[in-house]
Amino acid sequence: MDAPSYTDEQLDFIWKKCLAELKKEIPSVEYDSFIVPIKLEDISGNVAVFTVPGKFYIDQVEKKYFNAIKRIIMDCTQNYLTLQFYETDNYTRARSLSASPVNFESHLNKQYTFDSFIVGNNNRMACAAAIAISESPGTAYNPFFIYGQSGLGKTHLMHAIGNKIIENDPTKKVLYVTSETFTNEFVDAITHKTNEEFRNKYRNIDVLLLDDIQFLQKTERTQEEFFFTFNALYEAKHQIVVSCDTPLSKLEILEDRLRTRFAWGLIADVQAPDYETKVAILNKKAEEKDIEVESEVLDYIASCTGDNIRELEGVINRLSMAILQGQEIDIDLAKDALKHLSDDNLHEITEGVIIDCVSRFFKISVEDLLSKKRTKELVYPRQIAMYLCRTLLDMSYPNIGKAFNGKDHSTVMYAVEQISNQVLINDDLHKTVDELKKYINSGKVI
Repeated sequence: MDAPSYTDEQLDFIWKKCLAELKKEIPSVEYDSFIVPIKLEDISGNVAVFTVPGKFYIDQVEKKYFNAIKRIIMDCTQNYLTLQFYETDNYTRARSLSASPVNFESHLNKQYTFDSFIVGNNNRMACAAAIAISESPGTAYNPFFIYGQSGLGKTHLMHAIGNKIIENDPTKKVLYVTSETFTNEFVDAITHKTNEEFRNKYRNIDVLLLDDIQFLQKTERTQEEFFFTFNALYEAKHQIVVSCDTPLSKLEILEDRLRTRFAWGLIADVQAPDYETKVAILNKKAEEKDIEVESEVLDYIASCTGDNIRELEGVINRLSMAILQGQEIDIDLAKDALKHLSDDNLHEITEGVIIDCVSRFFKISVEDLLSKKRTKELVYPRQIAMYLCRTLLDMSYPNIGKAFNGKDHSTVMYAVEQISNQVLINDDLHKTVDELKKYINSGKVI
């Protein structure tokens, strides 16, 4: 007999649902006499195994209630099943041969939930779709194709879907797997001639979460196997979620027939987080680590890091370690934590970089920006540049004045105060400052 596919808790959950339905159809005396003593022992492959007190019960159940039980348990599990009945005293489950039961492994990270996911303008649609799928898997947006650059939260959303589905219904068999693992397991199945076991694993689940499909090997047999797996799950109305680092239209590695099938459902992208979302993520990560970080330090980290959300978590982890070592969290400590990022994602930001970036953004020369001219076309960009030097570099007012050809510190204070107040109420200025921070952080020439 095959190893059990469900835990005792899941089997109990399924049978209680079935009993509730059977009670509606079967007279109470018959229900109490013949249905209540039945126990669902196992669902392995396409076989549901039951035990009853004796042979007399088997005869009565198979004769009078077999079709009702089969119909209801198939409806509860959403799988085609055959039924087998055994006498309790003669039945020994395969799992009893093992010291511990064999449980279905979902490979889900329990920490990746919707509660721990920060929603912003960059991921709002993808998150809304993910929540809808978790509430109604197989019917809402199937398949779901989610794409975006690495480190933006695609994997988090996939795990959140799986965790929520299992929370809602612990009998659901949810499997998270990378395309690399899928390929390796398929190759291993061919090598050891266990193709049937491989297919049973992937085609008898309720939800398949396949991450990084761009790494699916461009071999005819691997893609063909996934094609048939996709069809089997889709036709059974089982949920399929796939992630990728590129849009579907640019995914040349896949055959046209696979691309077509992904287009049957919903396609959503996850974009780079904006400045506010990055600050919110940093706040959330700091809260999870139970550490307090001043807003100016969080602002500095958000301004000096790239788009990869994992980098933000890494910086918070380093700050947490520093606290354990008795250090105080300030701008200098944040700068030290940022040094560990790769050069591709972090570059040195100086007053010169800010001045150059602002001058390019407003299409004025650096000489005019630093001059004593007080035309409106120059004063506004100059004040913004001073504000950015203060907020991004934490420069003193006198030092900012020196960087701007000896401006008086009171002039600098006025400029910073003006922009600080206006950025809170002026949406256009807010967007301008946010865009400038992105350019300054990226190190790219405007």
